[in-house]
Amino acid sequence: MSTFRSSLNRFPTARRVLVLPLLAAVFVLAGCATDPMTVNEILQAMPGLTQGPPSGIQMLDNSAEAAAGEAAAAEASQENASVDAPGVTAVEIANSAPITDSGTLSATVTVKNRSVNIRSGPGLDFSVLNGAAQGDTFTALGMSDDEAWWQICCIPGPNDEKDNPTQKAWISNRVVDVSEAAAALGVLRPLFPDDLTATWDVSYQCGSERCPVAECAAQVSASVRNDADPRWLEIDRVVTWDEGCGEDSTWLHQIDRADGLERYPNSTGLFFFNYWVGAKPGPANSLYTLGNAEIASWCGDPQTAEVEEEGGWTSAYDGVTCYDERTGMLVAMKYTKRWLFTGEFEGEEYEKAYFGDFEVYEVALKETNVELDIENGD
Repeated sequence: MSTFRSSLNRFPTARRVLVLPLLAAVFVLAGCATDPMTVNEILQAMPGLTQGPPSGIQMLDNSAEAAAGEAAAAEASQENASVDAPGVTAVEIANSAPITDSGTLSATVTVKNRSVNIRSGPGLDFSVLNGAAQGDTFTALGMSDDEAWWQICCIPGPNDEKDNPTQKAWISNRVVDVSEAAAALGVLRPLFPDDLTATWDVSYQCGSERCPVAECAAQVSASVRNDADPRWLEIDRVVTWDEGCGEDSTWLHQIDRADGLERYPNSTGLFFFNYWVGAKPGPANSLYTLGNAEIASWCGDPQTAEVEEEGGWTSAYDGVTCYDERTGMLVAMKYTKRWLFTGEFEGEEYEKAYFGDFEVYEVALKETNVELDIENGD
């Protein structure tokens, strides 16, 4: 096995260090497989790395059709359960009332003018995203600080399906009729303070003899670079590794103050770069423990990504990310990186063969001045 790796020189030290700034890990497996495994065999060989969110995240039971006896048993069995995400534990999802055409959740605005513009922000200086005609009705999310504009949902976004618009936008208060429920919403509160700060603890461990370090720790910190723009909050996310065991890096994010979405969506296709995904990212299905508080959180389904590397190698990523329910800011993440080989070596053909080398990264929110969705505690 070592002859195979050294002959191909598949990940020299220089490249191995560059991968470290991405995130952090927990040691799960060690050593090297005797025989290569195809990609279809990986999940069976490494089940602990591909199931559930980061260690400590509690998942909620969201099955509305479960029998009363089954629900009680599930609740009892999950009382002290945890999933594979740091600091997160499972709880039962509260039933939520559906949004209907009537009732207190019916917060809408209806276009009263013949033709109006829908803009990217609350003001005439913002670009026109779409148009609306008299009688068109939208869900109202809240008003701008000057109460002159409504944030609405939804218009078709660039990647939306035809009948499933998801993009939020703004419309002038002067061109709409407002429902009673919408009028009660009032001004939208910014999701983030102008002096936003946040810190995540990061850990990394490697299961390969070629790694320059077997384990390492880092800290990811976020702070505001520029708060002058009325819509976008510029945030620097800085990764700092202990004792130079990884390459420090800085990433710039521009976050919408009202809905928490990034101005420039992640173009890498790698899920572990997503630190802000927008308010209400999904139904709360977990609790994240932060100090003495438990934060209502949403952990998405396991995610995967692949990146083609040189020499026939593919970096394969598997992981889970969990976000604060109010803001959509990352609270916990865990992912595994493995190397798969495709090609010929010593007369043998391989197709995404796995030889046992891996890294595991783990990230957990440590502190922040952002108002999170606190379920229990202070």
